[in-house]
Amino acid sequence: MPHEPGLLAVFADPADAARAVRAARQLGHKGVRAAMPAPFPELLESMDLPRSRIGAITFAGAVFGAAAGLALTVGTSLRMPLMVGGKPIVSLPAFLVIIFELTVLFGALANFIGMLVGAVLGRRRSWMPRDPRFTRDRIGVFLPGAGPALLAMLQQSGAEEVRHVA
Repeated sequence: MPHEPGLLAVFADPADAARAVRAARQLGHKGVRAAMPAPFPELLESMDLPRSRIGAITFAGAVFGAAAGLALTVGTSLRMPLMVGGKPIVSLPAFLVIIFELTVLFGALANFIGMLVGAVLGRRRSWMPRDPRFTRDRIGVFLPGAGPALLAMLQQSGAEEVRHVA
């Protein structure tokens, strides 16, 4: 993966990092990247990342599971009708447990498969400079292709350290 030159800023406070990201985006800088020890909501919001599709995949799996549970129970009852003494052969209240269990099963399986596929296909396609501090207690904001004009902006935003990465 090719390394891009740019500016790497190290922040201690997520609010300062979010302010720097917003300022860089307002100046027209695209492709801002960040490394952080935990998902800080204000920083993620400032980066304006696309929403994950895992929820939709899970919902689709759950709907499929509910339909499969309904088809299984109703189909089985109609295929093998029992003497029920005048009661209806297809009785939905009796089938709700099976429908619920298949809804949960297929929803969970769809979520798991979606997470696996997302992890494989969503591997990091863009390079981010590594620093062990980013996994402990600091936040790194990388601006690829940024020049000296953004250096002052990063320092004014509260960066502890700003360096050029080649």
